Amino acid sequence: MKLSYITDEATQDFEEAIYLARENGLDGLELRSVENKGIEEIPSMIWQAWKRRLDEEGLTVSNIAGSFLKCEYSMAHMEKELEKLRRLCDAADAFGCDTIRGFCFLAPEEGAVEAARLAPCLEQAGTILTKRGKRLLLEADPSVNTSNHRGLAALLKLLDPALFGAIYDPGNDLFDPLGEDPFPEGYEVIAPWLAHVHIKDAVYDENHEPVCVAPGSGLVGYDALLKRLKQDGYDGWLSLEPHYRKDVELTREQMLLPGGSDFSRGGAASLKESADALKKLLGNG
Repeated sequence: MKLSYITDEATQDFEEAIYLARENGLDGLELRSVENKGIEEIPSMIWQAWKRRLDEEGLTVSNIAGSFLKCEYSMAHMEKELEKLRRLCDAADAFGCDTIRGFCFLAPEEGAVEAARLAPCLEQAGTILTKRGKRLLLEADPSVNTSNHRGLAALLKLLDPALFGAIYDPGNDLFDPLGEDPFPEGYEVIAPWLAHVHIKDAVYDENHEPVCVAPGSGLVGYDALLKRLKQDGYDGWLSLEPHYRKDVELTREQMLLPGGSDFSRGGAASLKESADALKKLLGNG
C-alpha cells in the first residue's frame, strides 16, 4: 500500500506540500485546495510546472480530491457542477491521475434523497468520464445523501463500476448520523467498489460529539482494518486526512467544506503525528 495525504490538511503552499510529503516518508499527494484555490481553479500552466516538480521528487498524485456534487440537491446546479468535473478531468490529465473524488449532493433538511433519484445525476457525469477516461470515486460523508457506506453502496449498485467507485473513509462513519460501524460493517458493504482509502480517526467527547485524533488512537479499529486490507490484497493508496489540529479548533463549516489557509493552519504537526501513527500501524514506524 502507498501513502499520501490531502495537501490542504497541512499547507496551502505547493512547495511546502512536497517538503512535508518527503519529510514524513510519504509516496504522494492528494490535491484538494492549493494556494487558497480549489485544484480545478489553478491555471493549467501551473499544473504542468507542479507535475515537473513532483516528478523531480519522485512523488505521485494519488487522487484529485474535488468537491463535485458537494452542493445542494438541485438540477439548477448540474451544469455548473458538470463544468467543474470537466476541469477536474483536466487536472487529472495534467498530473497523470485516473481518479477524481465526488459526492452525492448535500442532504436536504427533510431527509436524504434516495439512490434511485441520485443515480440519473451521476449518469450525466458518466458521459464525461467515458470521454475523458476517468473514474469518479464517491465518498460517504455525514453531510451528503450517502451519509455512510451502506447508502453509498446502494447508489453504486445502480451505476457503471467502470466509471464509478468508492473512497472508503472509516473515520467518516464516526460522524454518521445513522451510526454505521466503521469496521467491519462499513468495510464489508463497500468492499466491492473500494478504490481508495482515506485515513482519519475519532473519539467521542463528553457530549458524545466526535473529535478527530491520530490514526489508531480512536474508535475506527485500524489494527484490524489494515490487516483486513492486506488480507484482501488491497494495494492502492492510504491517504491521510487528519481533520484535526493540535493547537487550533476547526469549525463545523471548515469540516464540511475544507480548504483555504484558515483550514490548513497548524496542520503540519497533525500530519506528522498521523503519518507516524499510520506507519507504526503498518509496521513501518
